[in-house]
Amino acid sequence: MEDWNVLTEATIDAIRIEPTKKEIRIDVTCRWEGEKRKQIVVRGIDDFVVNEMRLSNIIDRVTRLDASDGLESETAKRLFFMMRGRAPDVSDLEWSVLSEKLDRIRTGTLTLMELEPVYGATVIMLAESIQLEAIDML
Repeated sequence: MEDWNVLTEATIDAIRIEPTKKEIRIDVTCRWEGEKRKQIVVRGIDDFVVNEMRLSNIIDRVTRLDASDGLESETAKRLFFMMRGRAPDVSDLEWSVLSEKLDRIRTGTLTLMELEPVYGATVIMLAESIQLEAIDML
């Protein structure tokens, strides 16, 4: 399992979207690892949102959202925001499309992850696979 905590205070350097492959690659520079560069590789994209992209985007924390009993409400709210661009009303949480996506998160066929900013962009990803990889410098 990847140690997502290494991304605390990392900067988002680039976001590359490859729609034909349903893949996104997010390059980051990790402050706590001697400025090492890493890449978040997102495959099998179901949905993806970047909100308020700016220069010097700094990650405060990475949150993997779960659909277990204690976390389902918060996950549903974040998922709805990603899908519709606004906070949900109580009745919105009964939307069948939202319920289907929550079921897929619950069974592990989809992963919902959020990069929360100190400054700059919030990135929310819903995909089949999200991995953290080192970028080899030649």
